[in-house]
Amino acid sequence: MPFLSQLVGHPADRVAVVDSEGEHTYQSLLERSRMLAGRIRELSEKHSFIAFLTGRDASFIEVLLAIWLEESAAVPLDPLMSEPEWERCLRDIDVRCLIYSPEKKSEAMVLGQRLGIQLICSSDLAAKPSPLITINPSLNALVLFTSGTSRSPRGVVHTFSSLQAQVKSICAAWDWQPQDRMLHILPLSHIHGLVCGLLAPLAAGASCEILPCFKTSEVWEHLAGGTNTMLTAVPAIYHYLVETWEKASLEQQHRWAKGATALRVAMVGSSQLMPTAYNGWLKITGKPLVTRYGLTEAGMVLSQSLDGSSGSDTVGKPLHGVSIRLVDDNGCEVENQGEMEIRSPQLFRGYHGKEDLNQQAFRHGWFRTGDIAVRTNDDEFRLLGRRSIDIITSGGYRISALELESILDEHPEIRESAVLGTPCEHLGEAICACIVPDAQNGYLDIRGINDWLFHQVAVATYKLPTYLQLLEQLPRTPVGKVDKLRLKESLINVC
Repeated sequence: MPFLSQLVGHPADRVAVVDSEGEHTYQSLLERSRMLAGRIRELSEKHSFIAFLTGRDASFIEVLLAIWLEESAAVPLDPLMSEPEWERCLRDIDVRCLIYSPEKKSEAMVLGQRLGIQLICSSDLAAKPSPLITINPSLNALVLFTSGTSRSPRGVVHTFSSLQAQVKSICAAWDWQPQDRMLHILPLSHIHGLVCGLLAPLAAGASCEILPCFKTSEVWEHLAGGTNTMLTAVPAIYHYLVETWEKASLEQQHRWAKGATALRVAMVGSSQLMPTAYNGWLKITGKPLVTRYGLTEAGMVLSQSLDGSSGSDTVGKPLHGVSIRLVDDNGCEVENQGEMEIRSPQLFRGYHGKEDLNQQAFRHGWFRTGDIAVRTNDDEFRLLGRRSIDIITSGGYRISALELESILDEHPEIRESAVLGTPCEHLGEAICACIVPDAQNGYLDIRGINDWLFHQVAVATYKLPTYLQLLEQLPRTPVGKVDKLRLKESLINVC
């Protein structure tokens, strides 16, 4: 596998990962991975899929590499999931072997007893390490589970070839260098945190500092050190970072902001970027957030340029090796607005065990994203939302939920919002806006919001929400996306 050969090619004593236990060199990662792979070979038969459950530390990459050295596909389990969710995922893929780190022993024992699968501890190393091998790029390498836009998680199968294409395009787009240092605060079992945050920097010979958990003040303290040059996160995280900075003392603000200037690039993606987060980060660091667009099935496929000249409205242009087209409801290619379809070596092999979905997901070799977008005059793309939930058909009009959310989020007394359609006998779908008031105020004048919104949409009064609902917080998925499916279910009897 090219990725594995890249790791071998880096200087052995270079620091690859920094975690709560200290520094881990590229040599130590490879040595422990090879010994664990040797132990897997001693204890188990050949498995097509091997799941693993670890903490946020170097053991994650060690176990991942060990599974790959055994030419099996790795199935990382999200520690934030519940045991029933883990069980469903393992049954869906028919996993027969689970590797766990010592601190996850109790959870692993429960899964082992319920599913009758083999358990291997990641600290149980063999005396004879497995040799480094050349892996067939067409073999299955990784299974990740979708989140946020489908009712049941789907097992997305990537090959070694598709992962390598993703890593290559990311390293080129964001100019990864060996001297870079990523501050890692995202879940490791999702495409954003795994490929963008971990595999890409390691492929470039850079280092990755993995924080054990996300706490805004601790993130700022690490940034204050001035050693991190790269950061990638979801919009909600940047919002919390800006909010924490604003509440800090003047001395803390100065120290945190000064350290953050060492960041060469701060990337954002996975959901709608709120203007308050974008503007707040720009004010603090003097550097714009670089927006990118990706999905579990294809990795990162669009990105703004690193100078941030596009602002917060677009998700950029296609990365190297990625082709994007827009199509109408009939699948005919259109120029300006339609559903995005992707063709690229980065694409996944398919959803495991779901041939009906696989047939629906592709159209003549193009992957149907389900995201509606507009092509700008600069050949960049601006998202309008998911066809399934963000495009609302009300009174014969098609309304973008993301567009309305961006308008609402500009209101100084609104912290964040979510707009979705709910069944309506007369309109087809009624527009429901869920609003979280700013924490400092805690109260919103609904009539005042209606009047303000009326002036914002001007003559397009069909975009006005039929219902406004105040909430203390919006439900979210493990990767920080607003869980609109859960929100919609809770509002069906309200709106």
